[in-house]
Amino acid sequence: MVDSIQYDVSYGIIPLQQKKGEWYVFLIQMPAGYWSFPKGHPNPGETELQAAKRELFEETGLSVSTVLFPQSFEERYEFQRAGQRIRKSVYYFVAEVTGQIALQSTEIQNGKWVLLSKASQYVTFSEGKALCQQILQLMSAR
Repeated sequence: MVDSIQYDVSYGIIPLQQKKGEWYVFLIQMPAGYWSFPKGHPNPGETELQAAKRELFEETGLSVSTVLFPQSFEERYEFQRAGQRIRKSVYYFVAEVTGQIALQSTEIQNGKWVLLSKASQYVTFSEGKALCQQILQLMSAR
């Protein structure tokens, strides 16, 4: 018997702020304990970027001031949930953000600003760590 695979797509923001000449990224910790970037599923009729901006605001209270790159960056991984194999694609937009942190307590356990250059030390999964390194290289070249 062939295992069925469920496909799942989410959109998110890699939220950045520049402080004293250094780029910082805001990471969130999910109730399961892992650290990542804000993301979520689109509502009907939303564009990818609209969904990403909404999820950022709902989860963190932050708003996008400037999208820094026109393209999104994909993170792909597989996992099991309730015996079902899930193949997940998350498309992130890199953006400079503003606002006061207001974590969505029902979905987010914790959040913190970390230096972009150190973010891969905090992000839990290898796909996210690789994404941190890719964004760091792009931001360093700006």
